[in-house]
Amino acid sequence: MIKLLIMRKKSSYDFKADQSAPDSFGNNWKNNSQEDMILMEDGHPVYQCKCQSVANYCFGDMATADSVAHGDTVAPGEFTLKLFVPPRSFHGEIHAITQTKDVDGQWINREAMQTTAKGYQNGRWLVHDRWSQKIGGDTNQAWSAGCFILASKDLEQLNAAIRSLGLKAGDEIPGHVIEMGILTLERGRS
Repeated sequence: MIKLLIMRKKSSYDFKADQSAPDSFGNNWKNNSQEDMILMEDGHPVYQCKCQSVANYCFGDMATADSVAHGDTVAPGEFTLKLFVPPRSFHGEIHAITQTKDVDGQWINREAMQTTAKGYQNGRWLVHDRWSQKIGGDTNQAWSAGCFILASKDLEQLNAAIRSLGLKAGDEIPGHVIEMGILTLERGRS
């Protein structure tokens, strides 16, 4: 069985360099791209790289979360990855994150979109790189509005690994976000 794992460190939610300052490109860079993305086949890693999976681009036009700034982050648990979807304006070959919920508890549908209470479609949850047309290369930090963001070379290598497993555009594989971190126990409980 082929599966994609995201091993998220809970410290990834601590992305503001200055907790008293507002969310911005100048402030939301701390603990960037420290999660592991692992493509597995029959329980064995085929490809592994670092990624940004916590929504740290949660300001300006990307401030769409409801309960917390990072609310568009894919929640821990299962998701489906639809392979090699149309890139629209994204660089490289990308994938869609579907059939899961975000941290706010909102459903991400089969089209990698959410439907608002008023019936409008919102967002697009993807696996893509951090390429910037403006600078003609990768940005120094990964900026996620809910997507899983990789370096350009890592996305290319992930795609090569996916193809080596015989997968093609439109195929779907299961995924799982697992959060790791220090468990804080209440005083007097064990």
